[in-house]
Amino acid sequence: MAFLMKSMLSNQVKNLGLGGGGEESKEESTPSDPAAAAGMTREEYEEYQKQMVEEKMERDAAFAQKKAERAVLRVHLREKYRLPKITSPPCLSTS
Repeated sequence: MAFLMKSMLSNQVKNLGLGGGGEESKEESTPSDPAAAAGMTREEYEEYQKQMVEEKMERDAAFAQKKAERAVLRVHLREKYRLPKITSPPCLSTS
């Protein structure tokens, strides 16, 4: 994540130029390489893509686990409330 912040900040600093290199920025505005478009080297871009895939897998796994936990809770509550009701709950008696 620190790598992403560093690359974003360096891109912003590069974009703060004083307008002297306007022609160069037009040429660089359409690179065909996605790594160059992101302002990274090829190795950095591959590492970034690998990180994104790993984070997505972790999020998907956490979502699947939460979804399964909710399903188990739903089943439990359905079974619980199909039991016969107690006519007078013990906590409501005021003798």
